[in-house]
Amino acid sequence: MDTLFVNPCLRRGFFTKILPVGLASVMTYYHNQKREFDLLDVDIYEHSDEYIENYIKNNEFKFVLLGSIVTHYKWIKWFVNMVKKHHPETFVIVGNSVAGSIPELFLSKTLADIVVIGEGEITAYETIKALESGEDLTNVEGIAFKNKDGEVVINPPRKVGLIDDLPIINWDFFEVEKYLAKPVNLLDSEEASQGARAMPVATARGCAFKCSFCHYVFWNDPYRNRSPQSVLVEIKRNIEKYNADYINFWDDLSFASAKQVDKLCDQIFASGLKFKWSAAIRVDLFSRANLDREESLKIAHKMKKAGCFMCGFSLESGSQEILEMMNKKIDVEGFMESVNILHEADIICNTSVIFGYPIETKETIQETFEQCLKARVYPSIGFLLPLPATGMYDYALAKGHIKDEEEFLIAITERQDICINMTKLSDEEIMNEIKVGGKKLNDLLKLGLTEDTYVKTGNFKNYKAKKKWKKPPLDPENIERNENDFSFNYGSTEFKYQESASASK
Repeated sequence: MDTLFVNPCLRRGFFTKILPVGLASVMTYYHNQKREFDLLDVDIYEHSDEYIENYIKNNEFKFVLLGSIVTHYKWIKWFVNMVKKHHPETFVIVGNSVAGSIPELFLSKTLADIVVIGEGEITAYETIKALESGEDLTNVEGIAFKNKDGEVVINPPRKVGLIDDLPIINWDFFEVEKYLAKPVNLLDSEEASQGARAMPVATARGCAFKCSFCHYVFWNDPYRNRSPQSVLVEIKRNIEKYNADYINFWDDLSFASAKQVDKLCDQIFASGLKFKWSAAIRVDLFSRANLDREESLKIAHKMKKAGCFMCGFSLESGSQEILEMMNKKIDVEGFMESVNILHEADIICNTSVIFGYPIETKETIQETFEQCLKARVYPSIGFLLPLPATGMYDYALAKGHIKDEEEFLIAITERQDICINMTKLSDEEIMNEIKVGGKKLNDLLKLGLTEDTYVKTGNFKNYKAKKKWKKPPLDPENIERNENDFSFNYGSTEFKYQESASASK
């Protein structure tokens, strides 16, 4: 074999494992071009770094391909440089946001040869073909690389087509049973999780919106859905071949409007297949389709009948002002409306919240928990983590919160950790408010959580504290804070925020 695909382990010791949709899709396309390869699945086996290095030393490949999210930058850099140390002639190709969101930085700080930006199936294959034939890499859409002068070249993005034109993922490259043997967390529901054989299926690519804290691999591409017929073909295969009984629609946004999910439900009924499923939806799933409450309830009950067990949709904040800073284009009332409709149809609602936007206060944290209390939903709690290629990353750079980009990327961990604090509250003040709100929710819902598990982490690493940087002094109350006004353009979105205007309210 001259090609190796690597599936990194993002969270060692995590209780569940998810089959890697993105990597598997690239591998499937490559395989369908009559190409063979090996797979080093670090995730399912949780191989040590020592094992991985020995494997690389003892096995030489012409091409090594991998990817991950950008919070895994430190390990990916180690792996890339380790491969090049042992096999300098090997071409290392890296995709996903760990490289695609920072192509220039990644190529200048690591020994990687090629960065894949955006959709990877055709791009990865064409890159390897070009390297084998000696073709000019400038002809390959959707990549970045260093030219002979050491300059980073970023090619035009790849023009994407229909998702249905890509082959259905072939999971035979993976130890599927090892993945399915891992417990499934269906909102800590023991009964629902017992014996569930859950498999991921992608129904869409990207998102129809551009939130200021979020980046996804398909950012520069239009939001696209697979046809319901194509989705059901894959589900049928997963049920018949792998005995799957639960389908996790593994998308940034599975359904942007009720019309999409309505069509899928019709196809599920027509197929005769029986399975439970969960999906990521918009908070305004029903209102965007201009449905009244009666029509919305009809579709929600249809979803339940078609097997929908749970829907995830993000409140993010109970403060309308922060929602506007997030560029979420939703309102709190819309969140409550969707919760009530789905609860009435007996569909579990799962949501997430983000604390730590620059204008966060004790009062806005309380507002967020108040909405969760009304909705009777315990959220996945996270903290604002400015990631490359997002509006808030630009903000953090502009305001001096990030002094050295690579040092920041090496230091960050997960959204459940306060990696950087851009508010006027201390870490302790933020956590104290979360403990108060978490306790109220825990008592209401009788979840049995403890103070240490409200956020489910204990790694509160602070990037600025590590760097020993001092937070700028607070402005006097009577001074307009115009220096905190900012604007940025991201893609086709122009986003502006004026703190001075909000401070005067």
